[in-house]
Amino acid sequence: MILRSLLKTLVLAPLLACALAQAQSDWPNRPIRFIAPFATGGPSDQAARVLAPRLAEALGRPVIVENVAGAGSTLGLTRVAQAEPDGYTIGLGHVAPLSMAPHMYDKLAYDPAKSFTPITLLSDYVNVLVVRSDGPYQSVDDLLRAAREKPGALTYGSAGVGSSNHLSGELLAALTGLRMTHVPYKGSAPSMVDLIGGRLDFMFDVLLNSMPHIQSGKLRVLGVTNLDGIAALPGVPPIARWVSGFEVLGWVALVGPAGMPAPVVARFNAELVRIMKLPEVIKAFAGIGFDARTSTPAELQSVIEKDLKLWGPIIRSAGVRAN
Repeated sequence: MILRSLLKTLVLAPLLACALAQAQSDWPNRPIRFIAPFATGGPSDQAARVLAPRLAEALGRPVIVENVAGAGSTLGLTRVAQAEPDGYTIGLGHVAPLSMAPHMYDKLAYDPAKSFTPITLLSDYVNVLVVRSDGPYQSVDDLLRAAREKPGALTYGSAGVGSSNHLSGELLAALTGLRMTHVPYKGSAPSMVDLIGGRLDFMFDVLLNSMPHIQSGKLRVLGVTNLDGIAALPGVPPIARWVSGFEVLGWVALVGPAGMPAPVVARFNAELVRIMKLPEVIKAFAGIGFDARTSTPAELQSVIEKDLKLWGPIIRSAGVRAN
């Protein structure tokens, strides 16, 4: 019996290897599913819809965007992780589900370091710190002074527990030793409404959501979460000018299930490196507050692991849990 099983294995293994090689040589020969783990209309969803038709043109097959929203985008990433690693399912990953969520959820259906095939980074983005334009805060220093004088009294909103704008606030509190009260919402939009309405003191958010209110004069921007500032807001200083070590860089990337064939990964990477250099793509990404960029798969893996180490202590010290 053992000998028969061994012989069967020896016979079938080359056949399976040939079949796999043939499948890879024919790739792609059917539509590709592009999972966007967000509701429609948001900046990351818009990014997916900028890329999908251009990727389809490059590969000669339809690339169909599928929105799988919920649980801080971990549901969509779970769908990617559980797909067959044949090159026909890819998905958008970003800093929250890949580097923050593992420290907040008791159980995740994926391991960010092992459950995915990294393909390339697609963009960076930063948050801006905004307050009401008719409020008392003219600078980050004003805001920190008020927080120091009234511990726990200042409130800030976010898109929900574990979102990058929430954790920007937690990092600010951790580095300054100040106590501020987080108020989670079901999305940035209702949080922004309450900030403008005077029911919150400040908020971190992406530029796409904040800029219309900055331009209309409803909001004042006090600082940005990167170290170099952003072109769209010349002269706005980094928060690190007042808070040493403060930096929050968001990023968006393309990943697939673990075990994707190397030639398929290389093809995806090469096409996206080319696509992300197109002037119209750079412009479209800038319009949603994203700075287009790319990377090697290894560089993306390093980014995920670096941010996993960065956010772990911050999330644990703040006692942030998402269930």
